Amino acid sequence: MSNTHKFRYVLLVIFILLLTGSAYSQREQSETPTKETEEKTMTRTQLLNELSLRAALVDLETANEAHDRYESQYKASLEFFKKSYISQKELDDALSAYTRAQQLLKQAEIQLEQTKLSFLANATHITIMEAKKYYDSEGKRMLGLVLKNTSNLALAESALGLNESQSESQLQSEWQNPEQIQALLDIENIIVSIVNNTTSIGKPYELIIPILPYDREKKLTFILLTDVQEAGVKLQYLDQNVIERIFLEKESLQEKPTAVASQFSVEGQLGTDISFDLVLEMLVTSENNFSLVVTNMLPQINCSFVEGGSRITSVRFSEEVSKHNLILRVSIPQKLDVSMIDKKIDFQAWIATSAQLEKINKLKRQYAASTISANELDAIEAARVDLTLIPKGTGRLEILINNLFVEIKPQQDVNIRADLHNDGTLTLFNIIPEISPPLGWEAQVEPKNIEQLLPNEKQQIEIHLQPGTDVGVGEYEAQIEARGQSGSEVIEALERRLKVKISAHTNIMATLLLVGGLVILIVGIVVFGVKLSRR
Repeated sequence: MSNTHKFRYVLLVIFILLLTGSAYSQREQSETPTKETEEKTMTRTQLLNELSLRAALVDLETANEAHDRYESQYKASLEFFKKSYISQKELDDALSAYTRAQQLLKQAEIQLEQTKLSFLANATHITIMEAKKYYDSEGKRMLGLVLKNTSNLALAESALGLNESQSESQLQSEWQNPEQIQALLDIENIIVSIVNNTTSIGKPYELIIPILPYDREKKLTFILLTDVQEAGVKLQYLDQNVIERIFLEKESLQEKPTAVASQFSVEGQLGTDISFDLVLEMLVTSENNFSLVVTNMLPQINCSFVEGGSRITSVRFSEEVSKHNLILRVSIPQKLDVSMIDKKIDFQAWIATSAQLEKINKLKRQYAASTISANELDAIEAARVDLTLIPKGTGRLEILINNLFVEIKPQQDVNIRADLHNDGTLTLFNIIPEISPPLGWEAQVEPKNIEQLLPNEKQQIEIHLQPGTDVGVGEYEAQIEARGQSGSEVIEALERRLKVKISAHTNIMATLLLVGGLVILIVGIVVFGVKLSRR
Protein backbone atom coordinates (compact mmCIF):
# COMPACT_ATOMS: atom_id res chain seq x y z
CA MET A 1 0.00 0.00 0.00
CA SER A 2 1.32 3.42 -0.99
CA ASN A 3 1.98 6.10 1.50
CA THR A 4 -0.89 8.16 0.13
CA HIS A 5 -3.40 5.38 0.79
CA LYS A 6 -1.99 4.81 4.28
CA PHE A 7 -2.34 8.47 5.08
CA ARG A 8 -5.95 8.53 3.86
CA TYR A 9 -6.77 5.46 5.94
CA VAL A 10 -5.40 7.04 9.11
CA LEU A 11 -7.41 10.23 8.47
CA LEU A 12 -10.59 8.15 8.04
CA VAL A 13 -10.03 6.32 11.35
CA ILE A 14 -9.40 9.61 13.18
CA PHE A 15 -12.54 11.11 11.67
CA ILE A 16 -14.68 8.13 12.77
CA LEU A 17 -13.24 8.33 16.32
CA LEU A 18 -14.06 12.03 16.43
CA LEU A 19 -17.64 11.41 15.33
CA THR A 20 -18.06 8.66 17.95
CA GLY A 21 -16.67 10.86 20.72
CA SER A 22 -18.94 13.75 19.70
CA ALA A 23 -22.03 11.51 19.75
CA TYR A 24 -21.10 10.09 23.16
CA SER A 25 -20.53 13.60 24.52
CA GLN A 26 -23.92 14.76 23.30
CA ARG A 27 -25.54 11.71 24.90
CA GLU A 28 -23.80 12.47 28.20
CA GLN A 29 -24.98 16.07 28.04
CA SER A 30 -28.56 15.02 27.28
CA GLU A 31 -28.62 12.56 30.21
CA THR A 32 -27.02 14.91 32.80
CA PRO A 33 -29.86 17.46 32.97
CA THR A 34 -32.33 14.64 33.51
CA LYS A 35 -30.34 13.36 36.47
CA GLU A 36 -29.92 16.86 37.83
CA THR A 37 -33.64 17.48 37.44
CA GLU A 38 -34.41 14.32 39.34
CA GLU A 39 -31.96 15.26 42.08
CA LYS A 40 -33.32 18.81 42.32
CA THR A 41 -36.98 17.81 42.71
CA MET A 42 -38.24 20.04 45.52
CA THR A 43 -41.14 19.86 47.92
CA ARG A 44 -44.03 22.31 47.96
CA THR A 45 -42.56 24.11 50.98
CA GLN A 46 -39.17 24.42 49.29
CA LEU A 47 -40.80 25.81 46.15
CA LEU A 48 -42.73 28.39 48.20
CA ASN A 49 -39.52 29.33 50.01
CA GLU A 50 -37.72 29.72 46.67
CA LEU A 51 -40.53 31.94 45.32
CA SER A 52 -40.34 34.17 48.40
CA LEU A 53 -36.58 34.28 48.07
CA ARG A 54 -36.78 35.20 44.39
CA ALA A 55 -39.26 37.99 45.17
CA ALA A 56 -36.89 39.38 47.79
CA LEU A 57 -33.98 39.11 45.32
CA VAL A 58 -35.96 40.99 42.65
CA ASP A 59 -36.65 43.77 45.14
CA LEU A 60 -32.98 43.85 46.01
CA GLU A 61 -31.87 44.03 42.36
CA THR A 62 -34.42 46.81 41.70
CA ALA A 63 -33.15 48.75 44.69
CA ASN A 64 -29.54 48.16 43.61
CA GLU A 65 -30.19 49.42 40.09
CA ALA A 66 -31.99 52.49 41.49
CA HIS A 67 -29.07 53.10 43.82
CA ASP A 68 -26.53 52.97 40.99
CA ARG A 69 -28.67 55.26 38.83
CA TYR A 70 -29.20 57.90 41.51
CA GLU A 71 -25.54 57.67 42.50
CA SER A 72 -24.48 58.47 38.90
CA GLN A 73 -27.00 61.32 38.73
CA TYR A 74 -25.71 62.80 41.97
CA LYS A 75 -22.09 62.61 40.84
CA ALA A 76 -23.00 64.28 37.53
CA SER A 77 -24.97 66.97 39.34
CA LEU A 78 -22.04 67.60 41.62
CA GLU A 79 -19.77 68.23 38.58
CA PHE A 80 -22.40 70.48 37.00
CA PHE A 81 -22.71 72.42 40.23
CA LYS A 82 -18.99 73.00 40.38
CA LYS A 83 -19.19 74.47 36.88
CA SER A 84 -22.25 76.51 37.89
CA TYR A 85 -24.48 74.75 35.38
CA ILE A 86 -27.13 73.93 38.01
CA SER A 87 -28.38 75.59 41.18
CA GLN A 88 -27.90 74.52 44.79
CA LYS A 89 -31.49 73.33 44.96
CA GLU A 90 -31.03 70.99 42.02
CA LEU A 91 -27.92 69.57 43.69
CA ASP A 92 -29.81 69.09 46.94
CA ASP A 93 -32.62 67.30 45.09
CA ALA A 94 -30.12 64.93 43.50
CA LEU A 95 -28.49 64.27 46.91
CA SER A 96 -31.91 63.63 48.47
CA ALA A 97 -32.83 61.12 45.74
CA TYR A 98 -29.46 59.40 46.13
CA THR A 99 -29.87 59.18 49.93
CA ARG A 100 -33.37 57.76 49.51
CA ALA A 101 -32.02 55.13 47.10
CA GLN A 102 -29.37 54.16 49.66
CA GLN A 103 -32.06 53.63 52.30
CA LEU A 104 -34.20 51.54 49.97
CA LEU A 105 -31.19 49.41 49.08
CA LYS A 106 -30.46 48.82 52.77
CA GLN A 107 -34.12 47.92 53.44
CA ALA A 108 -34.09 45.46 50.51
CA GLU A 109 -30.96 43.83 51.92
CA ILE A 110 -32.58 43.52 55.36
CA GLN A 111 -35.80 42.22 53.81
CA LEU A 112 -33.83 39.51 52.01
CA GLU A 113 -32.22 38.45 55.29
CA GLN A 114 -35.59 38.45 57.09
CA THR A 115 -37.16 36.41 54.30
CA LYS A 116 -34.49 33.77 54.66
CA LEU A 117 -34.73 33.72 58.45
CA SER A 118 -38.53 33.47 58.32
CA PHE A 119 -38.08 30.08 56.66
CA LEU A 120 -36.82 28.79 60.04
CA ALA A 121 -40.38 28.88 61.42
CA ASN A 122 -41.29 25.97 59.14
CA ALA A 123 -38.05 24.15 59.86
CA THR A 124 -38.02 24.60 63.69
CA HIS A 125 -39.82 21.95 65.77
CA ILE A 126 -39.80 20.42 69.27
CA THR A 127 -40.87 16.80 69.76
CA ILE A 128 -42.07 15.26 73.04
CA MET A 129 -40.06 12.05 73.14
CA GLU A 130 -41.26 10.76 76.52
CA ALA A 131 -43.81 11.57 79.24
CA LYS A 132 -43.91 9.18 82.20
CA LYS A 133 -45.50 9.54 85.61
CA TYR A 134 -44.05 7.77 88.62
CA TYR A 135 -43.58 8.06 92.38
CA ASP A 136 -40.26 9.10 93.89
CA SER A 137 -38.72 7.74 97.07
CA GLU A 138 -40.76 10.20 99.17
CA GLY A 139 -44.05 9.10 97.63
CA LYS A 140 -44.53 12.23 95.53
CA ARG A 141 -46.35 11.89 92.22
CA MET A 142 -43.84 12.91 89.53
CA LEU A 143 -43.79 13.49 85.76
CA GLY A 144 -40.65 12.94 83.70
CA LEU A 145 -40.68 14.80 80.37
CA VAL A 146 -38.13 14.47 77.55
CA LEU A 147 -38.07 17.11 74.79
CA LYS A 148 -35.96 16.96 71.63
CA ASN A 149 -35.08 19.59 69.04
CA THR A 150 -36.17 17.81 65.86
CA SER A 151 -35.90 20.79 63.52
CA ASN A 152 -35.66 20.04 59.79
CA LEU A 153 -32.07 20.82 58.87
CA ALA A 154 -32.54 19.87 55.19
CA LEU A 155 -35.45 22.31 54.88
CA ALA A 156 -33.47 25.06 56.57
CA GLU A 157 -30.46 24.49 54.30
CA SER A 158 -32.62 24.56 51.18
CA ALA A 159 -34.21 27.80 52.33
CA LEU A 160 -31.11 29.60 53.61
CA GLY A 161 -28.34 28.17 51.43
CA LEU A 162 -27.53 29.82 48.07
CA ASN A 163 -28.16 27.68 45.01
CA GLU A 164 -25.54 27.21 42.31
CA SER A 165 -27.91 28.84 39.84
CA GLN A 166 -27.74 32.15 41.72
CA SER A 167 -25.41 34.81 40.36
CA GLU A 168 -22.32 36.08 42.15
CA SER A 169 -23.86 39.55 42.43
CA GLN A 170 -26.57 38.32 44.83
CA LEU A 171 -26.03 39.12 48.52
CA GLN A 172 -24.53 36.30 50.56
CA SER A 173 -24.92 36.22 54.35
CA GLU A 174 -22.18 35.27 56.77
CA TRP A 175 -24.45 32.62 58.37
CA GLN A 176 -25.22 30.80 55.14
CA ASN A 177 -22.58 28.12 55.70
CA PRO A 178 -23.89 24.69 56.87
CA GLU A 179 -22.49 25.03 60.41
CA GLN A 180 -24.09 28.42 60.95
CA ILE A 181 -27.43 27.24 59.51
CA GLN A 182 -27.44 24.38 62.00
CA ALA A 183 -26.69 26.85 64.80
CA LEU A 184 -29.70 28.90 63.74
CA LEU A 185 -31.90 25.89 64.54
CA ASP A 186 -30.90 26.03 68.23
CA ILE A 187 -34.05 27.05 70.12
CA GLU A 188 -33.69 29.52 72.98
CA ASN A 189 -35.89 30.46 75.96
CA ILE A 190 -38.36 27.59 75.82
CA ILE A 191 -41.07 27.92 78.51
CA VAL A 192 -42.61 24.56 79.49
CA SER A 193 -45.62 23.95 81.75
CA ILE A 194 -48.01 21.06 82.44
CA VAL A 195 -51.71 21.90 82.18
CA ASN A 196 -55.10 20.24 82.38
CA ASN A 197 -57.38 22.28 80.14
CA THR A 198 -56.09 25.73 81.10
CA THR A 199 -55.11 24.96 84.70
CA SER A 200 -51.49 24.30 85.59
CA ILE A 201 -51.13 20.94 87.36
CA GLY A 202 -47.33 20.70 87.43
CA LYS A 203 -44.93 22.16 89.96
CA PRO A 204 -42.95 24.24 89.28
CA TYR A 205 -45.69 25.90 87.27
CA GLU A 206 -43.17 26.86 84.56
CA LEU A 207 -39.70 25.67 83.61
CA ILE A 208 -37.43 27.61 81.27
CA ILE A 209 -34.92 25.89 78.99
CA PRO A 210 -32.28 28.54 78.16
CA ILE A 211 -31.27 26.76 74.95
CA LEU A 212 -32.04 23.45 73.26
CA PRO A 213 -29.43 22.75 70.55
CA TYR A 214 -30.34 21.09 67.30
CA ASP A 215 -30.84 17.31 67.55
CA ARG A 216 -30.33 17.39 71.35
CA GLU A 217 -32.64 16.23 74.15
CA LYS A 218 -33.58 17.81 77.47
CA LYS A 219 -35.19 16.00 80.43
CA LEU A 220 -37.52 17.92 82.74
CA THR A 221 -39.13 16.82 86.01
CA PHE A 222 -42.41 18.11 87.42
CA ILE A 223 -44.41 17.30 90.54
CA LEU A 224 -47.94 16.34 89.48
CA LEU A 225 -50.41 18.15 91.72
CA THR A 226 -53.26 15.82 90.74
CA ASP A 227 -53.57 12.34 89.32
CA VAL A 228 -54.45 12.42 85.61
CA GLN A 229 -54.22 9.92 82.78
CA GLU A 230 -53.46 12.56 80.17
CA ALA A 231 -52.21 16.12 80.32
CA GLY A 232 -51.24 19.03 78.11
CA VAL A 233 -47.63 20.09 77.61
CA LYS A 234 -47.61 23.81 76.98
CA LEU A 235 -44.60 25.02 74.93
CA GLN A 236 -43.76 28.67 74.33
CA TYR A 237 -40.79 29.45 72.10
CA LEU A 238 -39.97 31.89 69.31
CA ASP A 239 -43.41 33.18 68.27
CA GLN A 240 -45.16 29.85 68.90
CA ASN A 241 -47.51 29.00 71.77
CA VAL A 242 -48.74 25.41 71.50
CA ILE A 243 -50.31 22.81 73.81
CA GLU A 244 -49.63 19.17 72.99
CA ARG A 245 -52.12 16.72 74.54
CA ILE A 246 -50.38 13.49 75.58
CA PHE A 247 -51.25 10.27 77.38
CA LEU A 248 -48.97 9.75 80.37
CA GLU A 249 -47.06 6.50 80.48
CA LYS A 250 -46.67 4.71 83.80
CA GLU A 251 -43.15 3.98 84.92
CA SER A 252 -42.77 1.14 87.41
CA LEU A 253 -40.26 2.46 89.94
CA GLN A 254 -42.26 1.61 93.08
CA GLU A 255 -41.51 -1.33 95.29
CA LYS A 256 -44.60 -0.72 97.42
CA PRO A 257 -47.85 1.22 97.01
CA THR A 258 -48.40 4.68 98.38
CA ALA A 259 -51.20 4.96 100.92
CA VAL A 260 -52.84 8.23 101.93
CA ALA A 261 -55.62 8.79 104.48
CA SER A 262 -57.77 11.90 104.25
CA GLN A 263 -58.37 11.75 108.04
CA PHE A 264 -55.62 10.42 110.31
CA SER A 265 -57.40 10.91 113.64
CA VAL A 266 -61.15 10.38 114.09
CA GLU A 267 -63.45 10.48 117.11
CA GLY A 268 -66.32 8.01 117.34
CA GLN A 269 -69.24 7.53 119.69
CA LEU A 270 -69.76 4.18 121.36
CA GLY A 271 -72.09 1.93 119.41
CA THR A 272 -71.36 3.62 116.07
CA ASP A 273 -69.34 2.89 112.93
CA ILE A 274 -66.71 5.38 111.75
CA SER A 275 -64.78 5.44 108.47
CA PHE A 276 -61.25 6.26 107.38
CA ASP A 277 -60.97 7.12 103.66
CA LEU A 278 -57.83 5.56 102.13
CA VAL A 279 -56.34 6.11 98.67
CA LEU A 280 -53.88 3.48 97.43
CA GLU A 281 -51.78 4.07 94.31
CA MET A 282 -49.08 2.15 92.53
CA LEU A 283 -47.75 2.47 88.98
CA VAL A 284 -46.80 -0.96 87.65
CA THR A 285 -46.37 -2.66 84.30
CA SER A 286 -47.45 -6.10 85.57
CA GLU A 287 -49.98 -7.39 88.08
CA ASN A 288 -49.17 -7.11 91.81
CA ASN A 289 -51.35 -8.39 94.68
CA PHE A 290 -51.32 -7.04 98.25
CA SER A 291 -53.16 -8.06 101.42
CA LEU A 292 -54.91 -5.64 103.77
CA VAL A 293 -54.49 -5.96 107.53
CA VAL A 294 -54.73 -3.87 110.72
CA THR A 295 -52.41 -3.98 113.76
CA ASN A 296 -52.58 -2.63 117.34
CA MET A 297 -56.38 -2.44 117.39
CA LEU A 298 -58.37 -3.54 120.46
CA PRO A 299 -59.84 -7.05 120.03
CA GLN A 300 -63.38 -5.85 120.80
CA ILE A 301 -63.26 -3.26 118.03
CA ASN A 302 -63.99 -4.73 114.60
CA CYS A 303 -62.22 -3.38 111.46
CA SER A 304 -62.99 -4.11 107.80
CA PHE A 305 -61.88 -2.75 104.42
CA VAL A 306 -64.60 -1.79 101.96
CA GLU A 307 -64.36 -0.93 98.25
CA GLY A 308 -67.43 -0.24 96.15
CA GLY A 309 -69.73 -1.35 98.96
CA SER A 310 -68.10 -4.80 99.32
CA ARG A 311 -65.72 -6.03 101.98
CA ILE A 312 -62.28 -6.93 100.68
CA THR A 313 -59.10 -8.41 102.15
CA SER A 314 -56.70 -7.69 99.27
CA VAL A 315 -56.12 -5.35 96.31
CA ARG A 316 -54.55 -5.85 92.90
CA PHE A 317 -52.57 -3.31 90.88
CA SER A 318 -52.00 -3.63 87.15
CA GLU A 319 -51.12 -1.45 84.19
CA GLU A 320 -54.82 -0.66 83.77
CA VAL A 321 -55.67 -0.28 87.49
CA SER A 322 -53.25 1.92 89.42
CA LYS A 323 -55.55 3.38 92.07
CA HIS A 324 -57.95 2.08 94.73
CA ASN A 325 -60.29 4.16 96.89
CA LEU A 326 -60.98 2.21 100.08
CA ILE A 327 -62.89 2.77 103.29
CA LEU A 328 -61.57 1.35 106.55
CA ARG A 329 -64.69 0.83 108.62
CA VAL A 330 -64.24 0.67 112.40
CA SER A 331 -67.15 -0.54 114.57
CA ILE A 332 -67.02 0.71 118.18
CA PRO A 333 -69.09 -1.46 120.55
CA GLN A 334 -71.65 0.11 122.88
CA LYS A 335 -70.03 -1.49 125.91
CA LEU A 336 -66.36 -0.60 125.88
CA ASP A 337 -63.95 -0.60 128.77
CA VAL A 338 -64.44 2.71 130.58
CA SER A 339 -60.67 3.18 130.77
CA MET A 340 -60.49 3.39 126.95
CA ILE A 341 -63.06 6.17 126.60
CA ASP A 342 -61.53 9.46 125.45
CA LYS A 343 -58.16 7.71 125.07
CA LYS A 344 -56.15 7.62 121.83
CA ILE A 345 -55.85 4.25 120.13
CA ASP A 346 -52.94 4.34 117.67
CA PHE A 347 -53.17 1.60 115.07
CA GLN A 348 -51.90 0.84 111.56
CA ALA A 349 -53.44 -0.16 108.25
CA TRP A 350 -51.07 -2.26 106.10
CA ILE A 351 -50.84 -3.02 102.38
CA ALA A 352 -48.49 -5.99 102.42
CA THR A 353 -47.17 -8.77 100.23
CA SER A 354 -47.68 -12.39 101.26
CA ALA A 355 -44.23 -12.54 102.88
CA GLN A 356 -44.81 -9.31 104.75
CA LEU A 357 -48.25 -10.54 105.83
CA GLU A 358 -46.66 -13.58 107.50
CA LYS A 359 -44.37 -11.29 109.53
CA ILE A 360 -47.30 -9.10 110.56
CA ASN A 361 -49.42 -12.06 111.66
CA LYS A 362 -46.48 -13.44 113.63
CA LEU A 363 -46.15 -10.13 115.49
CA LYS A 364 -49.90 -10.01 116.16
CA ARG A 365 -49.73 -13.46 117.77
CA GLN A 366 -46.62 -12.51 119.72
CA TYR A 367 -48.15 -9.28 121.04
CA ALA A 368 -51.72 -10.51 121.40
CA ALA A 369 -52.09 -8.95 124.87
CA SER A 370 -49.96 -5.84 124.29
CA THR A 371 -49.01 -3.23 121.73
CA ILE A 372 -46.51 -3.97 118.97
CA SER A 373 -43.54 -1.64 119.40
CA ALA A 374 -42.62 1.00 116.83
CA ASN A 375 -39.26 -0.67 116.14
CA GLU A 376 -40.94 -3.95 115.31
CA LEU A 377 -43.35 -2.17 112.97
CA ASP A 378 -40.61 -0.21 111.21
CA ALA A 379 -38.73 -3.43 110.54
CA ILE A 380 -41.55 -4.49 108.19
CA GLU A 381 -40.86 -2.65 104.93
CA ALA A 382 -44.45 -2.61 103.76
CA ALA A 383 -46.79 0.23 102.86
CA ARG A 384 -48.80 1.41 105.84
CA VAL A 385 -50.88 4.28 107.19
CA ASP A 386 -50.70 5.31 110.84
CA LEU A 387 -54.18 6.11 112.18
CA THR A 388 -55.71 7.18 115.48
CA LEU A 389 -59.12 6.35 116.93
CA ILE A 390 -60.59 8.17 119.95
CA PRO A 391 -63.71 6.43 121.37
CA LYS A 392 -66.06 9.02 122.79
CA GLY A 393 -68.58 8.16 125.49
CA THR A 394 -72.10 9.55 125.71
CA GLY A 395 -73.49 11.47 128.64
CA ARG A 396 -77.16 10.74 129.36
CA LEU A 397 -79.38 11.52 132.31
CA GLU A 398 -82.97 10.45 133.02
CA ILE A 399 -85.55 11.03 135.74
CA LEU A 400 -87.33 7.92 137.02
CA ILE A 401 -90.72 8.38 138.81
CA ASN A 402 -93.13 5.51 139.47
CA ASN A 403 -96.31 7.59 139.55
CA LEU A 404 -96.82 10.89 137.79
CA PHE A 405 -100.37 11.43 139.15
CA VAL A 406 -101.19 12.31 142.76
CA GLU A 407 -104.59 13.10 144.31
CA ILE A 408 -104.72 15.09 147.55
CA LYS A 409 -107.18 16.99 149.71
CA PRO A 410 -107.13 20.77 149.99
CA GLN A 411 -104.10 22.12 151.88
CA GLN A 412 -102.43 18.71 151.82
CA ASP A 413 -98.69 18.49 150.94
CA VAL A 414 -97.23 16.26 148.21
CA ASN A 415 -94.11 14.21 148.97
CA ILE A 416 -92.77 11.89 146.30
CA ARG A 417 -89.50 10.14 145.54
CA ALA A 418 -87.66 10.03 142.20
CA ASP A 419 -84.36 8.65 140.94
CA LEU A 420 -81.76 10.37 138.76
CA HIS A 421 -80.16 7.72 136.56
CA ASN A 422 -76.94 8.05 134.53
CA ASP A 423 -77.67 5.69 131.65
CA GLY A 424 -74.73 6.97 129.54
CA THR A 425 -71.09 5.94 129.41
CA LEU A 426 -69.57 9.10 130.91
CA THR A 427 -69.49 10.25 134.52
CA LEU A 428 -71.71 13.25 135.16
CA PHE A 429 -70.80 16.05 137.56
CA ASN A 430 -72.67 18.82 139.38
CA ILE A 431 -76.14 17.43 138.74
CA ILE A 432 -78.87 19.87 139.75
CA PRO A 433 -82.49 18.68 139.98
CA GLU A 434 -85.12 21.38 139.60
CA ILE A 435 -88.91 21.59 139.86
CA SER A 436 -91.17 24.27 138.48
CA PRO A 437 -94.31 24.29 140.71
CA PRO A 438 -97.76 25.54 139.68
CA LEU A 439 -98.69 29.14 140.44
CA GLY A 440 -99.28 29.66 144.14
CA TRP A 441 -97.42 26.50 145.19
CA GLU A 442 -94.11 26.08 146.95
CA ALA A 443 -91.62 23.38 145.93
CA GLN A 444 -88.41 21.95 147.26
CA VAL A 445 -85.99 19.23 146.07
CA GLU A 446 -83.47 17.40 148.20
CA PRO A 447 -80.57 17.11 147.61
CA LYS A 448 -80.12 20.31 145.65
CA ASN A 449 -76.82 19.23 144.05
CA ILE A 450 -75.27 15.86 143.28
CA GLU A 451 -71.54 16.19 142.83
CA GLN A 452 -70.97 13.02 140.81
CA LEU A 453 -72.96 10.28 139.16
CA LEU A 454 -71.11 7.34 137.64
CA PRO A 455 -72.34 5.49 134.53
CA ASN A 456 -75.39 3.30 135.32
CA GLU A 457 -75.59 4.76 138.84
CA LYS A 458 -78.82 6.06 140.46
CA GLN A 459 -79.32 8.81 143.05
CA GLN A 460 -82.63 9.23 144.90
CA ILE A 461 -84.14 12.67 145.32
CA GLU A 462 -87.08 13.90 147.47
CA ILE A 463 -89.65 16.24 145.96
CA HIS A 464 -91.89 18.30 148.26
CA LEU A 465 -94.87 20.34 147.00
CA GLN A 466 -97.08 22.54 149.20
CA PRO A 467 -100.21 24.29 147.85
CA GLY A 468 -100.92 27.86 148.92
CA THR A 469 -103.86 28.89 151.11
CA ASP A 470 -105.77 30.26 148.15
CA VAL A 471 -105.31 27.15 145.99
CA GLY A 472 -108.69 25.59 145.36
CA VAL A 473 -110.01 22.30 144.08
CA GLY A 474 -108.72 21.26 140.66
CA GLU A 475 -105.78 19.72 138.74
CA TYR A 476 -102.31 21.22 138.77
CA GLU A 477 -99.07 20.35 136.97
CA ALA A 478 -95.45 20.59 138.14
CA GLN A 479 -92.43 20.23 135.82
CA ILE A 480 -89.40 18.25 137.03
CA GLU A 481 -86.01 18.80 135.34
CA ALA A 482 -82.36 17.88 135.90
CA ARG A 483 -79.06 18.84 134.27
CA GLY A 484 -75.42 17.93 134.75
CA GLN A 485 -72.02 18.36 133.13
CA SER A 486 -69.71 16.05 131.18
CA GLY A 487 -66.56 18.04 130.58
CA SER A 488 -67.67 21.22 128.88
CA GLU A 489 -70.93 19.66 127.67
CA VAL A 490 -74.21 20.20 129.51
CA ILE A 491 -76.34 17.06 129.74
CA GLU A 492 -80.07 17.60 130.29
CA ALA A 493 -82.62 14.97 131.26
CA LEU A 494 -85.95 14.67 129.54
CA GLU A 495 -88.42 16.67 131.65
CA ARG A 496 -91.18 14.96 133.61
CA ARG A 497 -94.63 16.45 134.30
CA LEU A 498 -96.27 15.61 137.63
CA LYS A 499 -100.06 16.07 137.85
CA VAL A 500 -101.65 16.84 141.22
CA LYS A 501 -105.45 16.73 141.77
CA ILE A 502 -107.01 18.48 144.73
CA SER A 503 -110.42 16.98 145.71
CA ALA A 504 -113.05 18.64 147.96
CA HIS A 505 -113.68 17.41 151.59
CA THR A 506 -116.50 14.74 151.91
CA ASN A 507 -119.47 15.27 154.54
CA ILE A 508 -120.21 11.75 155.93
CA MET A 509 -123.45 12.69 157.88
CA ALA A 510 -125.04 14.35 154.90
CA THR A 511 -124.17 11.34 152.84
CA LEU A 512 -125.81 8.93 155.41
CA LEU A 513 -128.98 11.03 155.61
CA LEU A 514 -129.20 11.14 151.87
CA VAL A 515 -128.79 7.38 151.58
CA GLY A 516 -131.40 6.80 154.37
CA GLY A 517 -133.90 9.09 152.68
CA LEU A 518 -133.46 7.22 149.43
CA VAL A 519 -134.07 3.87 151.18
CA ILE A 520 -137.27 5.13 152.88
CA LEU A 521 -138.50 6.53 149.60
CA ILE A 522 -137.93 3.25 147.78
CA VAL A 523 -139.67 1.22 150.55
CA GLY A 524 -142.67 3.61 150.48
CA ILE A 525 -143.00 3.24 146.76
CA VAL A 526 -142.94 -0.55 147.02
CA VAL A 527 -145.58 -0.64 149.78
CA PHE A 528 -147.83 1.74 147.93
CA GLY A 529 -147.54 -0.38 144.82
CA VAL A 530 -148.53 -3.59 146.69
CA LYS A 531 -151.64 -1.98 148.15
CA LEU A 532 -152.77 -0.82 144.77
CA SER A 533 -152.34 -4.28 143.35
CA ARG A 534 -154.58 -5.87 146.08
CA ARG A 535 -157.49 -3.55 145.31
